[in-house]
Amino acid sequence: MIKDYYIFLSLFRDMDACFKIAPLTGSTMVSPKEQCIRLLAFNSDILLVQLAPSFSERESQSGSELRFRRMSFGREAGHFLVRNESKVLVSKRATSQFGLVTCAPAVDVKNGQLLPCILLKQQKRKTNSFKYILLTLSSSDSFERHLEFKLPYEMKDNVTIARGPTVLWSHANSIFYTSVEVGEVQQVNVQLLSVYYIGELPIGKRNTMILGSQKSAEKDHEKQPKITWPHQAVGYFLEDGELFDGACILPNAYISVVKCIFFVSAEQVGDKFESSLVAATSKNQLVRFETGIPKDICKLPFEEPENVQLADTGLGGCFFLVSFQGGNVCAIWKNSFQVAHCWEGVSSLHVDDFVACGTDQLLMLFEKHEPPEGALAEFVITDLGDMTYTTRQNVVDDASGAADSLQENYLRMVQVLESRLQLGMTSLRDLQRELEVKDRLLLQSVKALVDAVSGREYVVSRADQEGLVSLWDEDVENEGPDERLTAFEPHVLPVEKIWQRVVEDRLVVGVVLTEQAASSVESVSMSLLSEDSQGLGVHVLQTHSRMFWFPCPSTVKEPPAKRTKQDRSNRAERLTVTVVTDLAPLVACGRIQCAVLLHTGCSKGAAFATLCGHVSLDIQDVAQGKYCPHLVNCCKFTTEECSEDLLSLLAAWESCSFVLRSPERTLHCVPQWLLGVARSEPVVFSPGYFLFVAAEPGAAILFHWQERTPFQGELRVCCRSQTQLLQVLDSLCHFLPPSCEVQHIRGKAAEELVLVLASSLEREALSLRDGVSSLLSAASMEVQGRAQEYEKVQPMDELQAHRIKMERDRERSRSAWSPLVEMEQYRGLSSTVSQFGLEGDLVAYSLGEVLYAPPAVCLD
Repeated sequence: MIKDYYIFLSLFRDMDACFKIAPLTGSTMVSPKEQCIRLLAFNSDILLVQLAPSFSERESQSGSELRFRRMSFGREAGHFLVRNESKVLVSKRATSQFGLVTCAPAVDVKNGQLLPCILLKQQKRKTNSFKYILLTLSSSDSFERHLEFKLPYEMKDNVTIARGPTVLWSHANSIFYTSVEVGEVQQVNVQLLSVYYIGELPIGKRNTMILGSQKSAEKDHEKQPKITWPHQAVGYFLEDGELFDGACILPNAYISVVKCIFFVSAEQVGDKFESSLVAATSKNQLVRFETGIPKDICKLPFEEPENVQLADTGLGGCFFLVSFQGGNVCAIWKNSFQVAHCWEGVSSLHVDDFVACGTDQLLMLFEKHEPPEGALAEFVITDLGDMTYTTRQNVVDDASGAADSLQENYLRMVQVLESRLQLGMTSLRDLQRELEVKDRLLLQSVKALVDAVSGREYVVSRADQEGLVSLWDEDVENEGPDERLTAFEPHVLPVEKIWQRVVEDRLVVGVVLTEQAASSVESVSMSLLSEDSQGLGVHVLQTHSRMFWFPCPSTVKEPPAKRTKQDRSNRAERLTVTVVTDLAPLVACGRIQCAVLLHTGCSKGAAFATLCGHVSLDIQDVAQGKYCPHLVNCCKFTTEECSEDLLSLLAAWESCSFVLRSPERTLHCVPQWLLGVARSEPVVFSPGYFLFVAAEPGAAILFHWQERTPFQGELRVCCRSQTQLLQVLDSLCHFLPPSCEVQHIRGKAAEELVLVLASSLEREALSLRDGVSSLLSAASMEVQGRAQEYEKVQPMDELQAHRIKMERDRERSRSAWSPLVEMEQYRGLSSTVSQFGLEGDLVAYSLGEVLYAPPAVCLD
């Protein structure tokens, strides 16, 4: 921290100058001649409050009145429009001297509303005292008298209106405050030489903080002989009266040069007060502090800073706005801490969402006197980006050399980005050429695969052979293929049955795997190869493959509690793989035969493509409805063909899953809606499935309801068209209670993700077990080798023999508790386990998004 002080030590030569800073709460810049008028940005509007003399019917001054005008910006009109006007008589006597002290918004603790507050003063000439009146502006734009108090002096310094509303000010090195709750003017029990900040910082039950300086004690100088400061920063919380060291917010070295402060954030972390703020100094610098440590500095383009504000313009970024004496304003990027824009001749600066777009804009006024009647004449509204509304022809922007240098930096950055873009385009063209080569090789591989399945020899043309390089030496051509390469095993059939269905304009083919094959494979999919009746060629069909774990119909009536405790193989569940393709290209040739290829992958990394059978298709059979699922006509059958019908519907139709949450009522009404309003029937052989049987097969709808808890469940809807899905959702939303939430599950269903996560965790555990066993085996062999070396040693006497035996036992014990392993083997094990762990983490993250994502549809 001392190092940071030395960096900026050249700034702090004059230690005797002390400034009294008061943050402006209304208009940021108002000349002393215009103390009778205030402008305030409030809820996207501009509030104009003016204290003016009132006139009687004879045009003679009879007192003072407070005028109010609310103006909002009209995009189409391009200027501010007056929404409401009102006035209230303050005094009927012309001799009464009233003044407008300040105007600022504050929270009323009684109702929690943010209300504009106006503080008026009245001078009593006879008693040489001052009476202060605090008015609040209600939602109906009417003034209400909130607080009155008297002072024997005129408040001038650090006048602030805070939460309560509470009025705070400083006088004669003391801080005073009053509110309706306090009931009288009270003095803060701390003496300050100067005050730098009075404002609200919500930290727990404390809201109002005062930051100032005191004279350093002599003992503090003795403790710090190298660097001593005549003044030290102190902080004070008004609610609990806690006095703390202000150096954790603002270093003592900066106290004498600070002009104004803006807090970005502040929080209490344990016993430590952490804050982030920016401070403008008399050295024309804006310094960013993090918990009392200077982090960044920006050279200001003007002198005498007065106020700092923050504007969040959305995509345009965040800016610190610094106002200076003489009507100068500059905007500084929050991220880069560089000057972005500069203006001159600004009389008033406000930050709010004036155009109602959801982000902040800057409103700069250029009137030097009272605004004309009805609207603001010269102003600029901008978000420092593409949005600008102005009534001024020549706005002095970027008036300093700092902004010019920033523009030069922009041009250099654009040139760098253009060079990177050209390099990226060159890389993209190279990747496109590589992709064309890969596509050509994949096409040749598909042709070779088709010929291999059909029993024909694939011959590579001489043109295709040019440019190809052998991946193996010529002398190893006769060796057997690698186990990790794709192989064909036409004699080993890991399937029990092959079935086919025609669902509307789609062909669905299903393969039921044997128990041994289902337990040994890690991944499985299917593809179809078609060959027409003329034998002109074999074509690979574009298909979509899915896998289902589905119980046999004979075991459906088994109690669910008993089935959950058994293994998948003991539940008589079979792994069924389905493939779906378009029917129209197949029936165009009349009769066609398709070869069914099963692609499986095991845990060792080997992949196999097995020709497991053929399916034939004739246009006459399709026209007669031979392969249509009979389940759409009746749901009461319990045969094995019904389970195939159900799987064909699940594979052919589009499915959408929804999570239903009802915090107030149970979801037992969902089955009632399925049976009643939805007019669906339960599928007998598969509990949880409901089918809406329609006159036309294409209009049928399949439901699956799974109740996780009495207040949460998952509903899956399988149908042909999106129109049916919308009709189902509309009926369901009108039936469910208003507090129920319906969330769409994107991606895989929760059950599928659970199975994938379980498989991933199993692979991770097996890899860890095998790897650790291998490492321990190698370490054990090394220990045995050392033991044999000990046995070769010939002891000279019995004592030496006991020593060798004891040393050997000690070595075995140490190796058993802390075995030494090879570094390369350990790295390989860590890499393998980390890879499996990463795959499991990705699946768990997807499952968490499905189960705990925020609700997408609320029925309120």
